[in-house]
Amino acid sequence: MKTEQVRYDGKLFIVIYKYSSGYWEIREKDSRFNVQLVHESEVQPVEELGIS
Repeated sequence: MKTEQVRYDGKLFIVIYKYSSGYWEIREKDSRFNVQLVHESEVQPVEELGIS
């Protein structure tokens, strides 16, 4: 399964779950414990390198 990465608050996060309400659970890429609940409008997608 491919993980979706986003940028939030200047840091790289991995998407854990997307709720139908528009809120997402995201986890900081380098931390197992920094989990945030944010609205989808607050995150920016991260482009994967090498994918056309």
